[in-house]
Amino acid sequence: MKDLLLIIISVAIGAVGQIAFKFGAMQMVENPGITLLEKIKWPIVLGLFLYGISTIIWIMALKKVELSYAYPMVSLGYVFVFIASYFIFHEPINWLRIGGMLFILAGIALIAKS
Repeated sequence: MKDLLLIIISVAIGAVGQIAFKFGAMQMVENPGITLLEKIKWPIVLGLFLYGISTIIWIMALKKVELSYAYPMVSLGYVFVFIASYFIFHEPINWLRIGGMLFILAGIALIAKS
């Protein structure tokens, strides 16, 4: 159970990193006279930091569980980002997307039971 918690924490932090990337991307200015370093905003740096933390926690989890069990759990990140994108960025949700999320959740449940 503790191992699964490490996986979920790692995936959740990675998902928050993706949300930070989106915030940063939305703030980037399209100006050819500005260098890439000048375009990078603090949410992008935060996203990179969160990815680093997520990776450290992921490695701790991999020390304890099989990769074939842990890696499919990364799909939870799709679900976290899907839900957050709806509430934070007001992105649309349609029945096809909901169906896809249900398939992902079903797959995760089957792997978790194994």
